[in-house]
Amino acid sequence: MAAADLLRLIALAACWGLAFVFIRVAVPSTGPFALVELRAAIASVLLYGYLRASGVPLDLRRNWTCYAISGALGSALPFAMIATAQTAQSASYSVVLVSMAPLFSALIAALWMGERFTWQKGTGLLLGLAGVALLTGWNPSAADVPPLWAVGLTLGAAALYGVAGVYAKKYTGRIPPLANATGSQVACALMLLPPALMALPQAIPSPLVWANIVALAAFSSAIAFMLYFRLIASIGPVKTVSVNYLTPLFGVAGGVLILDEKLTANILVGALAILAGLTLVVIRTPTPAAARPRS
Repeated sequence: MAAADLLRLIALAACWGLAFVFIRVAVPSTGPFALVELRAAIASVLLYGYLRASGVPLDLRRNWTCYAISGALGSALPFAMIATAQTAQSASYSVVLVSMAPLFSALIAALWMGERFTWQKGTGLLLGLAGVALLTGWNPSAADVPPLWAVGLTLGAAALYGVAGVYAKKYTGRIPPLANATGSQVACALMLLPPALMALPQAIPSPLVWANIVALAAFSSAIAFMLYFRLIASIGPVKTVSVNYLTPLFGVAGGVLILDEKLTANILVGALAILAGLTLVVIRTPTPAAARPRS
């Protein structure tokens, strides 16, 4: 991997990992729906400006159904679920639980698209579930653990990310990636507008909260999408998935260093188990020489 692509991969992991820190700071003041609406709206404006500057067509008349479904499955629903969970759950717990998304994706791809679900992927999924059990059910330090409803919402969001990834692979391959990112964020903002208007903050957010909202929209949505699709084009989707190894590092480190969260044994061991499961799901087993097609 070229040095420039490695730097992009690290930057993408930082953008996505620190999103959980931004949410944790902002959501108590804004509420979950107003926060995710602002995130999607600001990101939509930034992405649309980049889209126009790049000359990529949005082709809304032809692609609006794909944008709506991608926006719902990959943004609106999981964004709202994670933000709601983070009213009662730390950034560290959230980022580790969301790292289950590729494991859910492998299971969903097998059920929906008929992809082969090997023993290796099955073992990886079981390791991931064991990591969740350690994360939430083992508490040697007697630290505060999140309520089960928050854990369930976060895992539900991770599963939706898995569904969104499989849907994109199956139905949106003909759409330019930047157009898909922009259209889905616009759709997300429109979907979240009604609940956001019904749950407006009771007071004007502080400058610190606004800074985290803008950072969440600009870095964790708009810039992250640009980095993501640049990596897809330059190193391919398989290597780009390795960002999931780095995202929890930034999220947990941000929670500990910025929010003064505790790095407990259950978080560390649970994260290691989930990442071990991710390794089994992501790494492809080499095809035996005898089974390879001859050139």
